[in-house]
Amino acid sequence: MYCQKTIDEYNNSANQKKEAGAYPPWENFLLPYLKPGDHILDLGCGDGHYGSIFQQLGYKVSGIDASASLCQIATKKLGVLVRNLRFDQLSDINLYNAVWACCSLLHIPRQAMPDAFSRISFALKSSGYVYASFMEGEHEGWRDQLGSYMADMTEKSMQMVLSFVPSLQIIEVHRTPCLYKKGTSWIHFLLKK
Repeated sequence: MYCQKTIDEYNNSANQKKEAGAYPPWENFLLPYLKPGDHILDLGCGDGHYGSIFQQLGYKVSGIDASASLCQIATKKLGVLVRNLRFDQLSDINLYNAVWACCSLLHIPRQAMPDAFSRISFALKSSGYVYASFMEGEHEGWRDQLGSYMADMTEKSMQMVLSFVPSLQIIEVHRTPCLYKKGTSWIHFLLKK
């Protein structure tokens, strides 16, 4: 169900330098919902960039990623063991105040998303929050330009996914322009348990 080719691409490109501006300040979408000392799960943490920002702001951060190479990089950056897991292997229960899923869940098929969001809900403490970002649209499949499998999302398709996970509710939706694909947008969801 998960695209091994995407994981392989991330393993192969793990040590490539990121372009300036590769990481927009999207952490600002989640920050208003956090309290001092909150524990955040960086789900699909990549090289640990956003986890590092949350740590610098005083939050406790845990991370998982499907790419073993990126886990090694993020472990060094964060100073905590980042677990090499796919989203369907997440089994944490009631541990986190928030889950940060920045450009990560978009790499799984839409049919796998109800399971992923259900696992996220179980991992959250009561009244926890989720941030998740996707390319906005209906496309689903392999993208040669990006070297990865991607499932775009709309508000309607997110509502459909969450109809299988009634413990999570959409509380905010934001859009930002996609700088590398003209005429497209990122869609950012904030959910509450």
